[in-house]
This record gives sequence, structure tokens and C-alpha cells, in this order.
Amino acid sequence: MQPDPLLGEDTAEKPLNILLVGEGNFSFSAALCDASHGEYRITTTCYDDEDRILRQPFAWGNVQQLRSRGALVHFGVDATSLTDYEWSSAAPYDRVIFNFPHCGRKAGVKKNRELLAKFFQSCADVLSQKGDIHVALCQGQGGTPADHPVREWHNSWQVTAMAAKAGFILSAVHPFGASEYNGYQCTGYKSQEKSFHVSGSLNHVFTRSLPLDNLIPLDAIARLTEPSPSTITEGDCDISTERNKNFLKKDPCHPTNLLNEELLAFFERRMIIKRLEDTFPLVYENGQSQSSPWCSVMEANLYHVPAKTGETASQGSHNLHEMCSHEQDNLGNRYGARDGYQGQNSSFSYLRPSLTHCIDPLIKDPLFPSSSLHVLSGPVFKRCLVSQCTMPVFLETLLVLSYQKGNVEAERQVVMDTIESFVASRLTSVRDGTESLVIKELGNQDGKNIVCFRKNISYGGHQTMHLSSTACDDQAIGQIMNVAPGQLVGDFGLLLVTFNIDLLAMRLLDLTDWRLLWTADDRFAQQYKTRRLAAFQHFSLYPPHYVHDVSFWVEEGSAFDELEFHCIVRRVSKGTVTKISLQDRFENLTTGKTSLCYRITYQSCDRALSYQAAAEMQMGLRDELQRCLNVTLR
Repeated sequence: MQPDPLLGEDTAEKPLNILLVGEGNFSFSAALCDASHGEYRITTTCYDDEDRILRQPFAWGNVQQLRSRGALVHFGVDATSLTDYEWSSAAPYDRVIFNFPHCGRKAGVKKNRELLAKFFQSCADVLSQKGDIHVALCQGQGGTPADHPVREWHNSWQVTAMAAKAGFILSAVHPFGASEYNGYQCTGYKSQEKSFHVSGSLNHVFTRSLPLDNLIPLDAIARLTEPSPSTITEGDCDISTERNKNFLKKDPCHPTNLLNEELLAFFERRMIIKRLEDTFPLVYENGQSQSSPWCSVMEANLYHVPAKTGETASQGSHNLHEMCSHEQDNLGNRYGARDGYQGQNSSFSYLRPSLTHCIDPLIKDPLFPSSSLHVLSGPVFKRCLVSQCTMPVFLETLLVLSYQKGNVEAERQVVMDTIESFVASRLTSVRDGTESLVIKELGNQDGKNIVCFRKNISYGGHQTMHLSSTACDDQAIGQIMNVAPGQLVGDFGLLLVTFNIDLLAMRLLDLTDWRLLWTADDRFAQQYKTRRLAAFQHFSLYPPHYVHDVSFWVEEGSAFDELEFHCIVRRVSKGTVTKISLQDRFENLTTGKTSLCYRITYQSCDRALSYQAAAEMQMGLRDELQRCLNVTLR
């Protein structure tokens, strides 16, 4: 935590319009006014009426001092009903300050939570769009990990959850520096003119959150896998709504694009590179490429794109053409991909799970093989279980290197050395060399390593090696595949290298959640507008999480599709679920039914998520599970 930045703030652009509520003796307001040297426009208020303040010489002296310096002072102001006062509508406030809110006397945590919730709701109507709210709380009251010691959540004021009800997120936490405000005397102990202990107190800074909308990639998946694509209009297909367009236009500075460019620059220093445009389809067909070992993906991980009922697969593919072009354009705005869908005939279609599905046209080119390293980047789709490290859509980069018989080890070593140099360089640049790097072969892993190579599987004449991220368990941030001479037409072999650029960016930039890579919040983009990669600075701290259970019966003889269950949860929750765990399973021997109980954790990494919003999603999930899966809710 950094010191409280309230004093000495740069207000060169315009004076901050500051509102203080719940003042006791106005000593904090007076100290802030003195320190601002006229750079703040201060409006300060208290709950007590003017007659009571008149009877307190110290407080009344502060009032006189404030008025002499141009500050506005109001009495009898309820901080939970700020819009009730005419003066509050004069201009939006850049900052609202509430130091040590309390319902008075022996009010418990529940009443004080209600006070906070109503205060935040009231602030939403008087705060400027880019404004912030400062709430100082005594040690342990907030209930966040910033407190030392941390109070149990149920025994705290749950400040982040109360703020989320009004659409605010916690963006900073600072020690409350009472000694920095000359003349400040805290007061209000048991509603009296007595001071109280402020040691260990924290100043919590809240900012507005964007609305809780669906994630862009989840929108894309929903539209591309729509069962009746012919009913979708062009306007429906365009997922780049105005708010998303603003985010996508910043794509040249998006960290995944910056990281990808730096990766390719490293390879370009060692070999000739030929960059390919992603004119390949987002949708492929059953059997089109799956027979190739390098395209092998479990069918369960494929997003199916079904044809409309009563429509042939060929017609369905044709109807998908325009829609897929729109979606590829939107995803491509971030990734630098291009549209270009070509319908095929098949029993069913699916979203491409890897760019390795795109190499058939390349190797059939009369000019192939060549000495160049062919490079292709674009979005790919994989059905996956819910977690903060596994993403259903991500940027993949494919490197295709041809070699003559007998040269595979030399070529592979060049690739591995280049990857090693790149990651080591990025660690030095992004993290100032604070994390060690050791890259080893054949499975020797060290918990401190960010990547390592390990032999994984083999198909006849080629091997696959993974670059495993120790932070995300078994997730691979890339793989190297060897297609030996003889497996293709001609006497050449191929080294195929794929990178999950999103996951690599997470590891290098200290991103703990893949959803942040798709946030529409401008505070993410602003961190990389200079095109310099650096460790990510979170703008939503300690977001509240909510836990709900769902139990249901699976009919006798029915196979429960857990992956589909996770996909439904992700879709219904708009991507706000971070964890799903099986809590209980038992079989009723009489009916043959199986009971499953899952625990679902809701938490947003960049937007305000309230308990009520999570509860509504949970209710919607129950309805959707009955509709989509052959289960009976308990």
C-alpha cells in the first residue's frame, strides 16, 4: 500500500470539486482546505444541526475558518440521501470523502453495512463519471486482505460488497495518515465528542465500474454457435457495440499484440519470416482436418456450429458465411486477423480449435517448402472447464518451419533457443529480472521456472513438447510438433510451433485472470498505450465473491456432460464464475438416479458484482440447466 495521496495531488488541469460528508468537528475539512492552498473547491457537511455545532467552540472555529476560505458548509445533511439537497445538484463532485462512517453508539456490523450501501447509492447520483469515493475505516472494519489482521468476512463491514451494490469497485487502499492533516482531531466515539483510535486505519478509494455486460469472446461464441444462424441479422452479428468498438480500436497497443510482435521479432533475428494473413475460416467441418495428427483435438473440446433444423449441412455452412465474417472481423480487430469464410459440406461444423487446422493450404502451395519460417496469428476456440487460467477464446500464433531429412534436431534447437531468449528477455524487461528462468528438457521442472520443455506424446514419427506454465497447473502456453518426412507429400518434414499468447501474457505481466485481457475498461488499455510491456496494475482490488450451490438428479442411464455444464455456467453468468467444484455425489440405489452437488463461486475481476446480481444469475442457471441438460433440480 502507498501513502494516502490526498495531499499534494496534482490539480493543474482544474481544481477538484470535493464533497465531505459525516464531518464531526470539521477539523479534517479545515486541514484539507489549508493543505490545498485554494486548489480544491470544498463543500463540507455534517449530520448534526447548526445549533449543536455552535455549542462546540473547536468545531465552530473550524467552520468559521472554512467559510473564510471560500468553502461551503452545510448542516443536518444525511449522507445516504445526498440528492435531497438542492446544493448537491450544482455540479458533479470529483471526490466524495466519508471518514469513519458509523451509525452511532453500539450499532452492529449489519447496520453499518446498510449505512455504507445507502451512502454508495447516494454517491452514484452526485459523483462525476471519473470521480472517486474515499472511505476511511478503522482497523479490520473493511474486511479486505489489506487489513492487518484480516477480520472474518461475516464480522466485517464488507465494504467492497456494499460498494458493488451501487456499481463501484475498490481501486486503491492507503494507510489513513491522520498525522498528515495538521490540526485534525477525530471525534465521535459512542456518538460523543471523544476521539477514538485510528491506528491501522485504512483509506479505501472506490471508482465507477462499467456495467456488468457479457464478455466480448463469450458474445462471439454465442453468436457463432447459434442454432438458427439464418435468423440472425447483420446488426445482431456485429458484436462490436459502441462500447466494445472503443476497446477494440486500441488493439495495436493491446499487450497480447505487443507480446506477439516481440516474439516474432526474436525469431526474425535468427531466420527469414513470412507472415501470413489470417484469411482462413473460423469454422471447419467434421473430418476436414481432424484426420491429421497435428490437428487432433478431442471432440468434447470443439464448439459445434449446427445447421438450422430442416436445413442441409451445406446450406447451413452457406448461411454461416456472412455471420462468421462479422465475428472474425471483430475478434480480428484485436488480433490483427482478417475475415474470409469459405463454406464446406459436412455433417456438422465446429469453430477452429487451433491454427494447425489451417496448414493444409500452405503445404499444398507449389512454392512450399521454402527456407522461410511461416507465421500465422489469429483467434481459436476451445470448450474448457471454468477457471481463471483456461480461456474459451485466445490468440494463437503458429510457426511453420520446413526441414530436410536429418536436420530436425538442429532446427528444433534453434526454435527452443529462440523461445528461451525471448522469455528471459521479457522477464528482464517486464519484471526487472526478479524471476529466475531455467528451461529444461524432458520434464525436469522447477517451481520457480516460468516455462520448461517436456516430452509429452508421440504419434508415429513425431513428438510433441509442451512449454508448461507452472502457475496454471497443466496448461500449456505452447507446443512443438515434429511432422517427420514421409508423413507428407515430398521428402521434407515440418516443425509446428504453437503459442497461446494470452496465457503467455498472463504469466509475463502478472495477470491473474484471462478475463482481464478482454476488459472494456479503459484503465487496462491506458497501461499499455506507450507500447511498453510492464507488470499489470490492478484497478479492481479484492473484488467480493459469492458462493452458491446447485444440486440435481441425473436420470438413470444418462451420461452427465460436465464440460457442457461448465459451458452453461460460463454463459449464464456472463463469465463471472471463477470456480466450480463438485461437493457431493451419491447414487440412489432404489431409483438408479445420481445426485450431484456443485459449488459455484462468482467473482468479477474488473466490474462491480453485487450479491443480488450473482443470486439472480444463479436462479437463471437453475432454469437453464433444466432446459439444456437431462437433470432434475433438487
